[in-house]
Amino acid sequence: MTANVIVTVERQFDFPRAQVFKAWTEPAELARWRGSPGWHVELNSVSGDLRLGGRHHHVKVRDSDPGTRVGTDGVYTEYFEPDVFVSRERITGDPGIDPDVPLELRVEFSKTGRDGTLVRVIQGPYEPDVAGWHGEGWERELTRLQAYLVSANGHGAVA
Repeated sequence: MTANVIVTVERQFDFPRAQVFKAWTEPAELARWRGSPGWHVELNSVSGDLRLGGRHHHVKVRDSDPGTRVGTDGVYTEYFEPDVFVSRERITGDPGIDPDVPLELRVEFSKTGRDGTLVRVIQGPYEPDVAGWHGEGWERELTRLQAYLVSANGHGAVA
């Protein structure tokens, strides 16, 4: 098979772009929400040089099996805060992704309304047979981002 599928996921957030962008790029914030349910990011694994050409890294760990680890190592090929970042990434430990074939992650932050943000995640290329569940994974992570933003802003608990 050929990795030729691009996954695109969008979500509207009722928070300013600068705040949503920071949740994606600041290590302490990213570690609080990244990963699908049943996974977490090891805080001490998160690093990021937040600039064009800067490197970033994090490791996701499966809660039920801490030996299952997925690492992401990337380089920012575009970085315009708070509008967009693009990263060329090598992902290891995910059986659906060839660690020798880099992925590109593009995350766009568009202002909507008074203080809202539309986040568009574009990532690939994926093999056709794994693209769907990676898109679903992004949907679950964006749900976690929403919960994190609500709790970080004192809007009460999220179910």
